[in-house]
Parts: sequence; C-alpha cells; structure tokens
Amino acid sequence: MDLHELRETISNSRYEDDWHHVVTGPFYTDAPDVDEDTVEQHDELLVYTPNVDITIQHGLRARGFDHIKTADQLWQDASFPDPKATVDFVDVFWRGVLVDRECVVNVDGGRATIPLGTQKPLNYSSSGPRPEKYEFEYTATKWQVALARIADRDHDWASYMEQAGIIIK
Repeated sequence: MDLHELRETISNSRYEDDWHHVVTGPFYTDAPDVDEDTVEQHDELLVYTPNVDITIQHGLRARGFDHIKTADQLWQDASFPDPKATVDFVDVFWRGVLVDRECVVNVDGGRATIPLGTQKPLNYSSSGPRPEKYEFEYTATKWQVALARIADRDHDWASYMEQAGIIIK
C-alpha cells in the first residue's frame, strides 16, 4: 500500500463502521517535551478494523500553536458558544510507523474537531495600501477534512467548519 492508497482508504472510511477506539494509553508513541521536562502522548488511538496495520492517534498538542487559546485567533469571524480552541496533531501510522500528520483544531471547548487548513489573504498586496481589515479565505483539503471527521467521530464537524468559514478544496 502506498501513501495515496492509505489516504484513500482512510478518507472513504466511516468512524462507526470501520474504527476501533482504544480508550486509554499508554500507546507507546510518547513525545518528550524538553521545555516542560515531561513526556506527552496522544489522547486517543483508533485502529482501522478492516486492516489493523492502519492506526490513527490524535490529541497530542501541536507544537508551535501553544499561543492559540480561542478560535478567533485562527479564523477571524469564527463564533462558537465556547471560544476555547486547541490545536492538536492527528498522526497516521502504517505498521507502527508514522507516515502522515495533519493539524486539527478542537473548537467550542472541545465539542468538535475541524481541520486547521490554510488561510490565504484576499485583499493583501505588497505594493498597495494596507487595508483596514484583512479578509481571508480559509480552505482545507479533502484529506485534512477526512482526518478531522474521523477524529471528531463523525459528529458535528460539518456545521462547525461552516461556522469557521472553511471551504473544502
């Protein structure tokens, strides 16, 4: 199986039908945090039941995003009942080896998981005047959406993506 086939398999899966949720760790993929002199790990392990060579782990804090505390720091017009947000890694493993990684955002105080995706300024020009307010287009790939959907257990990810203004490309 190559990476494209792996992504296609995961993208076409459904949480309820295809994934076994291992509730508690250790998962033996700990990450040292030298700043805090501790060890961190993912919160959840998912095993793809049709082929146990495929696993997903998520919940490990994404380094570089520690400053993110609220959703509006990522999406300027995002408005959720609970503004709290955290950015985590979703790691894809094949036969125990990390083969892919994306970032997801736990929004509304952890009630939903959506892809971080990318932001592109729509009204920025390096040679033009500075706008009063920057406008952005927020996009996520189908692959990023698939991982967020599985991490979210197929709950309310779509409505939360809409609230954040994320477009699937």
